Amino acid sequence: MTLAIPGFDYVRLPGTDGVELAAAVGGSGRPVVLLHGFPQTHLMWRHVAERLAGEHTVICPDLRGYGASDKPTATGPEVYSKRTMAADVVALAAALGHERFALVGHDRGALVAFRAGLDHPETLTHLGILDVVPPLDMWNVLHGVRRRSATTCSSWRSRRGCRRR
Repeated sequence: MTLAIPGFDYVRLPGTDGVELAAAVGGSGRPVVLLHGFPQTHLMWRHVAERLAGEHTVICPDLRGYGASDKPTATGPEVYSKRTMAADVVALAAALGHERFALVGHDRGALVAFRAGLDHPETLTHLGILDVVPPLDMWNVLHGVRRRSATTCSSWRSRRGCRRR
Protein backbone atom coordinates (compact mmCIF):
# COMPACT_ATOMS: atom_id res chain seq x y z
CA MET A 1 0.00 0.00 0.00
CA THR A 2 1.20 3.49 -0.79
CA LEU A 3 2.11 5.75 2.12
CA ALA A 4 1.38 8.91 0.14
CA ILE A 5 -1.30 10.05 -2.27
CA PRO A 6 0.39 10.31 -5.69
CA GLY A 7 0.57 13.88 -7.00
CA PHE A 8 -0.28 15.43 -3.62
CA ASP A 9 1.98 17.71 -1.59
CA TYR A 10 2.36 17.11 2.13
CA VAL A 11 2.25 20.04 4.54
CA ARG A 12 2.14 20.69 8.26
CA LEU A 13 -0.06 23.63 9.24
CA PRO A 14 -1.40 25.09 12.46
CA GLY A 15 -4.67 23.89 13.89
CA THR A 16 -5.66 25.36 17.25
CA ASP A 17 -3.89 25.57 20.62
CA GLY A 18 -0.44 25.17 19.03
CA VAL A 19 -1.27 21.80 17.47
CA GLU A 20 0.00 21.20 13.94
CA LEU A 21 -1.89 19.03 11.49
CA ALA A 22 -0.33 17.05 8.68
CA ALA A 23 -2.28 17.15 5.43
CA ALA A 24 -2.08 15.96 1.85
CA VAL A 25 -3.07 18.71 -0.61
CA GLY A 26 -3.58 18.28 -4.34
CA GLY A 27 -5.48 19.46 -7.37
CA SER A 28 -6.99 22.84 -8.10
CA GLY A 29 -10.44 24.33 -8.04
CA ARG A 30 -13.07 24.66 -5.35
CA PRO A 31 -11.70 23.26 -2.06
CA VAL A 32 -12.92 19.99 -0.54
CA VAL A 33 -11.69 18.77 2.85
CA LEU A 34 -11.93 15.02 3.51
CA LEU A 35 -11.84 13.80 7.13
CA HIS A 36 -10.96 10.21 7.98
CA GLY A 37 -12.55 7.96 10.57
CA PHE A 38 -11.24 5.83 13.42
CA PRO A 39 -8.63 4.29 13.39
CA GLN A 40 -7.65 5.52 9.93
CA THR A 41 -5.58 8.39 8.55
CA HIS A 42 -5.88 10.62 5.48
CA LEU A 43 -4.82 7.63 3.35
CA MET A 44 -8.31 6.14 3.57
CA TRP A 45 -9.27 8.79 0.97
CA ARG A 46 -6.40 8.05 -1.47
CA HIS A 47 -8.55 6.74 -4.33
CA VAL A 48 -11.31 9.34 -3.92
CA ALA A 49 -8.81 12.19 -3.46
CA GLU A 50 -6.97 11.42 -6.70
CA ARG A 51 -10.22 11.53 -8.67
CA LEU A 52 -11.53 14.68 -7.00
CA ALA A 53 -8.21 16.46 -7.59
CA GLY A 54 -9.08 16.70 -11.29
CA GLU A 55 -11.67 19.41 -10.50
CA HIS A 56 -11.07 20.45 -6.89
CA THR A 57 -8.37 21.42 -4.44
CA VAL A 58 -8.47 18.38 -2.17
CA ILE A 59 -7.25 18.62 1.42
CA CYS A 60 -6.89 15.40 3.41
CA PRO A 61 -5.65 16.12 6.94
CA ASP A 62 -4.81 13.68 9.68
CA LEU A 63 -6.99 14.74 12.62
CA ARG A 64 -5.14 15.64 15.83
CA GLY A 65 -3.93 12.48 17.51
CA TYR A 66 -3.81 10.51 14.24
CA GLY A 67 -1.14 9.76 11.66
CA ALA A 68 1.52 12.45 11.28
CA SER A 69 -0.46 15.18 13.08
CA ASP A 70 0.47 16.29 16.58
CA LYS A 71 -0.71 14.20 19.49
CA PRO A 72 -1.29 16.58 22.41
CA THR A 73 -0.38 15.18 25.80
CA ALA A 74 -2.60 17.63 27.65
CA THR A 75 -5.56 16.14 29.45
CA GLY A 76 -9.16 17.20 29.61
CA PRO A 77 -12.20 16.57 27.46
CA GLU A 78 -11.64 19.65 25.28
CA VAL A 79 -8.23 18.49 24.00
CA TYR A 80 -9.73 15.86 21.68
CA SER A 81 -13.32 17.10 21.51
CA LYS A 82 -15.15 17.24 18.18
CA ARG A 83 -15.46 21.00 18.66
CA THR A 84 -11.67 21.38 19.01
CA MET A 85 -11.03 19.14 16.01
CA ALA A 86 -13.57 21.10 13.96
CA ALA A 87 -11.75 24.33 14.85
CA ASP A 88 -8.50 22.64 13.78
CA VAL A 89 -9.96 21.86 10.35
CA VAL A 90 -11.26 25.40 9.85
CA ALA A 91 -7.85 26.82 10.88
CA LEU A 92 -6.05 24.41 8.53
CA ALA A 93 -8.22 25.41 5.56
CA ALA A 94 -7.75 29.10 6.38
CA ALA A 95 -3.97 28.61 6.54
CA LEU A 96 -4.20 27.24 2.99
CA GLY A 97 -6.17 30.35 1.93
CA HIS A 98 -9.66 28.82 1.96
CA GLU A 99 -12.24 30.76 3.97
CA ARG A 100 -15.05 28.58 2.54
CA PHE A 101 -14.88 24.92 1.57
CA ALA A 102 -16.86 21.72 1.20
CA LEU A 103 -16.36 19.24 4.04
CA VAL A 104 -16.85 15.47 3.99
CA GLY A 105 -16.31 13.25 7.01
CA HIS A 106 -16.35 9.51 7.57
CA ASP A 107 -17.04 7.88 10.97
CA ARG A 108 -15.26 9.99 13.64
CA GLY A 109 -14.47 12.53 10.91
CA ALA A 110 -18.23 12.75 10.21
CA LEU A 111 -18.85 13.81 13.80
CA VAL A 112 -16.08 16.42 13.50
CA ALA A 113 -17.59 17.63 10.20
CA PHE A 114 -21.05 17.89 11.74
CA ARG A 115 -19.62 19.91 14.64
CA ALA A 116 -17.87 22.19 12.13
CA GLY A 117 -21.22 22.73 10.45
CA LEU A 118 -22.80 23.75 13.75
CA ASP A 119 -19.92 25.94 14.96
CA HIS A 120 -18.72 27.40 11.64
CA PRO A 121 -21.68 27.39 9.21
CA GLU A 122 -20.32 30.42 7.35
CA THR A 123 -17.23 28.45 6.28
CA LEU A 124 -18.95 25.42 4.76
CA THR A 125 -20.34 25.37 1.24
CA HIS A 126 -21.36 21.69 1.44
CA LEU A 127 -21.37 19.05 4.17
CA GLY A 128 -21.14 15.29 3.67
CA ILE A 129 -21.61 12.87 6.58
CA LEU A 130 -20.72 9.22 5.94
CA ASP A 131 -20.95 6.01 7.96
CA VAL A 132 -21.86 7.26 11.41
CA VAL A 133 -24.73 6.66 13.78
CA PRO A 134 -25.80 10.14 14.87
CA PRO A 135 -25.74 10.86 18.58
CA LEU A 136 -28.98 12.19 20.03
CA ASP A 137 -27.98 15.85 19.76
CA MET A 138 -27.08 15.40 16.07
CA TRP A 139 -30.33 13.54 15.44
CA ASN A 140 -32.33 16.34 17.08
CA VAL A 141 -30.60 19.06 15.06
CA LEU A 142 -31.20 17.15 11.83
CA HIS A 143 -34.89 16.85 12.71
CA GLY A 144 -35.37 20.42 13.91
CA VAL A 145 -35.62 19.61 17.62
CA ARG A 146 -34.00 22.33 19.72
CA ARG A 147 -33.75 20.38 22.96
CA ARG A 148 -33.30 16.79 24.01
CA SER A 149 -36.31 14.67 23.25
CA ALA A 150 -38.03 12.54 25.88
CA THR A 151 -38.01 9.56 23.53
CA THR A 152 -34.83 7.95 22.28
CA CYS A 153 -34.96 5.59 19.31
CA SER A 154 -32.10 3.17 19.70
CA SER A 155 -32.93 -0.19 18.18
CA TRP A 156 -29.31 -1.26 18.50
CA ARG A 157 -29.64 -1.00 22.28
CA SER A 158 -33.15 -2.31 22.75
CA ARG A 159 -35.16 -4.93 20.89
CA ARG A 160 -38.24 -2.77 21.47
CA GLY A 161 -36.74 0.10 19.43
CA CYS A 162 -37.98 3.40 20.84
CA ARG A 163 -38.28 3.75 24.60
CA ARG A 164 -39.33 6.50 27.02
CA ARG A 165 -36.57 8.14 29.03
